[in-house]
Amino acid sequence: MWVICMKWIHIATLTAAAVFIFGCYAFSSKKCKGEGIGPALRRLLLWTGSGVCSYALAMAADTQFFAYLFYSLYHIFILAMATALVVFVREYTGIKALIKYDLRFIGIASLVDMIILLVNPFVHWVFRLKTVKDVMGYPFFTIAKREPLYVFHFCLAFFLLIMAVFILARKFVGSPKIYKLKYASILASICLVMGGHILYLHMHFPFDYSILFYAAIAVLMFYFSVFYVPRGLMDRLLYFTIANMKDGIVCVDVDGNIAHYNQPAADFCGGADLAESIDNWFRQHPNAQGNDEATWKESRTINGEKRYFTNNYKRIYDERRKYLGCFFIYHDRTESYRRLAEEKYRSSHDGLTGLYNNEHFCSETEKLLAKAEDGEYAVICGDVKNFKLINDIFGFEGGDELLRQIAKKLSDTVGSKGICGRLSGDRFAVCMPKADFNEDDFRRLTAQLSTFFGNDGFKVHMHFGVFDVTDRTVRASLMCDRAILAISTIKESYHKVIAHYDSGLLDSFLSEQKMISQFEEALSSGQFVAFIQPQITVDGHILGGEALVRWHHPVRGYVSPAMFIEVFEQTGLISRLDRYMWELACRELRKWRDEGLTDHYISVNISKKDFFIMDVAEVLISLVNFYGVSPHCLHLEITETAVMNDPKKQSAIIEKLRNYGFVVEIDDFGSGYSSLNTLKDLNVDVLKVDMGFLTKTENHQRSMTILKMIIELAKSLNMEVITEGVETPEQVRFLTEYGCDVFQGYFFAKPMQVSDFEAKYLNA
Repeated sequence: MWVICMKWIHIATLTAAAVFIFGCYAFSSKKCKGEGIGPALRRLLLWTGSGVCSYALAMAADTQFFAYLFYSLYHIFILAMATALVVFVREYTGIKALIKYDLRFIGIASLVDMIILLVNPFVHWVFRLKTVKDVMGYPFFTIAKREPLYVFHFCLAFFLLIMAVFILARKFVGSPKIYKLKYASILASICLVMGGHILYLHMHFPFDYSILFYAAIAVLMFYFSVFYVPRGLMDRLLYFTIANMKDGIVCVDVDGNIAHYNQPAADFCGGADLAESIDNWFRQHPNAQGNDEATWKESRTINGEKRYFTNNYKRIYDERRKYLGCFFIYHDRTESYRRLAEEKYRSSHDGLTGLYNNEHFCSETEKLLAKAEDGEYAVICGDVKNFKLINDIFGFEGGDELLRQIAKKLSDTVGSKGICGRLSGDRFAVCMPKADFNEDDFRRLTAQLSTFFGNDGFKVHMHFGVFDVTDRTVRASLMCDRAILAISTIKESYHKVIAHYDSGLLDSFLSEQKMISQFEEALSSGQFVAFIQPQITVDGHILGGEALVRWHHPVRGYVSPAMFIEVFEQTGLISRLDRYMWELACRELRKWRDEGLTDHYISVNISKKDFFIMDVAEVLISLVNFYGVSPHCLHLEITETAVMNDPKKQSAIIEKLRNYGFVVEIDDFGSGYSSLNTLKDLNVDVLKVDMGFLTKTENHQRSMTILKMIIELAKSLNMEVITEGVETPEQVRFLTEYGCDVFQGYFFAKPMQVSDFEAKYLNA
């Protein structure tokens, strides 16, 4: 027969609470696996359930000993629950640093408290029991008196609870609004436990009602941790996540109505009704209901700006494969589209001028030539003369601005007729139909650019090389190389703007490159030999001769200096060749001296580049000293153009050489831009006049008059006069009348090998 009494109601209530708590424990073992909050929650449930069971067994105990034992176990489990609560709160909030070192003290204190509680049934140091009856007269044991050591247990348990409250309160204050419920629910539960237990102690109730709050806190923590807070928080997080996404999202329910959307999705419709936009999509895609997903790209104008989207449609199903609805995602890829377009542009265009870069220009040229079956085309390349000097004078900013202006004018000149590119540095290229190519357009372009810097003292000059496309299978880069090769033929000119490529240029270029590559071997193997052209007085007396270099090639035979001197001048190899010839001359003079021939001289040439590459004076002085010859026997021929590059410096060098005993001659006077300054400022010994002065003019009589005055001027300056290029008796006659001292030319003798010169003139 069921008897209603307070004792058994409490026991039944506690038993039901314990069963429920252990049920939560079993559920959480499956739901919350792994590290973190799951194990901490299970420990909390385990100790709480064990504490509730112990209290129920203590009330049901028939003997005082068992009542003592189960009440002691109850207090041990409650302390364990408080410790587990702190660990749970630490994992729950992520705040671990505050109790990193406190747990050691808590562990030691808990161990001491557990030992005291376990011996309490025998010594009663913590609490004492008494027997009471409920309203129905059923007896049960309850705590009658709490000893001083109970205070230790109470303070330890409350210290743990206060620590948990402090951690939760701190987290609660510093958390965003949507997270506050997560911490407030647990915080309120702990406060109820503490309040209930204090009320139990203060009112001296025979039954500890706070045990129900302990059970409640465990259940609440289980509920808030596993169900309510995660799900509610997830809903709010999803809401804010969708609201803050850059992608537009529209969720549609099973009836086709819009359940949720964010602002980017509304913007995607550009002010149109979103529901109408979705309906239109379904009408345009009648098969969408049969497809689980779809992806497409489109562009739309939103707020006057064209934007690009990648869109997705996907149907949603539950675990039983029942249709729940669908959603649309509108991914705005405008920025990536622009970045891709910019990267593509940068990969094909020059960053400074906006023209095609080298690689893309060649690619587009080849495409253009392959596509255009009819008509003739030309590739025109241009570069700026002395562009490095422009950067030095006007800075890189000025140079860059000039390049931008060239690009603009080239684009304007070519227009839609062809394509333009910047190959590198100051080098540009154009490919266009020959019918549209007008040389005057490019001459006007360089004329317009000449005053770009607004400085009359510095003119910008461009050269253009033209390659006529006859074979379209030739690589465009090679076409540009050949057009640039044409530029090299007018590179030093300020008057010529355009040069055309022909096959002879390439042959000449290859020949020059071959000579340059053979220079080292030729120099080391003695292929360069000295010829001497005699210098003779009017009465036939041999004074000496000019040393002229000849290349005795092992395959080609003797190569004319006209074939290689200019090439070596351009590459700077001329200085090594000159020094080699100076040494040959010194060696020959030493031989003559040993043979007793000390009255003759050899004149050698000094290139204008020698002054920049070597110390001319030191080299010549060291050579005559090494071979032991008189400096007076080594005449030095210097062109007036070499002197005028740096008159002050060259004058000092010439003066040093003359002081040492060398005879210095001004070579080719009259063949270049002769200046009276040359005669006024330079203290030299010989003026060498070129007879080409007469052959290069139509007014022969006036030229002869000037020639006569030059000879008279040199005489008045105590300078000896040598005339070279003398070929006829008439020239000898009037030059003699004018006062010329020495003659050199084919009329007297051609350049000859040194051995022939010695045999004919020195040993006669």
